[in-house]
Amino acid sequence: MLDLYFWGTNNGYRARTMVEETGLPYNLHPVSLAKLEQLSDDFRKLHIGHKIPVLVDSDGPGGRTVIPESPAILRYLARKTNSPLIPKDERTLVEMETWFSYGIATFCPILAQHGYFTFRSSEDVPGAKKYYDTYARDLYTVINQHLGTRDYFAGNEISLADYGLYADVRQYAKSYPPENYPNVKKWYDRVSARPAVQRAYAPI
Repeated sequence: MLDLYFWGTNNGYRARTMVEETGLPYNLHPVSLAKLEQLSDDFRKLHIGHKIPVLVDSDGPGGRTVIPESPAILRYLARKTNSPLIPKDERTLVEMETWFSYGIATFCPILAQHGYFTFRSSEDVPGAKKYYDTYARDLYTVINQHLGTRDYFAGNEISLADYGLYADVRQYAKSYPPENYPNVKKWYDRVSARPAVQRAYAPI
C-alpha cells in the first residue's frame, strides 16, 4: 500500500497526479502547511527536510520505503509500474529527460520566485518582481515554441516531462493564462482531460 503525504501545492499535486496515473491504491494524508504540520516531530521522521510531498511504499525494495521530493516520487512510481511515461525509445527518452529536468530545475523555481515576490513577500521588491515576471514570460515563450511541433514535450505521447511541467502551469494559470500561449493551451487541455489528472485535482 502507498501512503502519500500531501498538500495542495504544485509539488504536492505533481506527486498525487502520478499516484493516480499508476492506478495503485493509496492513502492520502493531508499535511497542512498553514498549520505548520510539516514541522511536527512525526513528519520530520519521514523527511528531515520537512517538505511535502512524501510517498511511503510499504512494499518497496527491501520493504518499507520512504521517498520524499516530487521528482523522485514520479521516477520511483514510473519504474515501479514499468510505466510508458518513461519512453522505451532511447532518443525519446533523452528528450523526456531534458524537458523533465527543465521543468523541475528551471521552470518550477522561476515561477516559485515570481509567486513569492508577487504574492507572499511581506516586502515590496519591484526589481525582483519585474525580473522574475520577465524571466517567467520567456520560459513560457520557450515551451510554447517547443510544443508547436508536437502534442507533448517528448513527442506525441505523454511522459514524465509533461507532469514535470503541468502542475506549475496550472498553479500559475492566473498569472500566465495558457490562453496567451496557443500551443501551451492545446497541451494544457490535453493533459487536463486525463482521468488521472481530474482525480488528482478533485477536492480532498
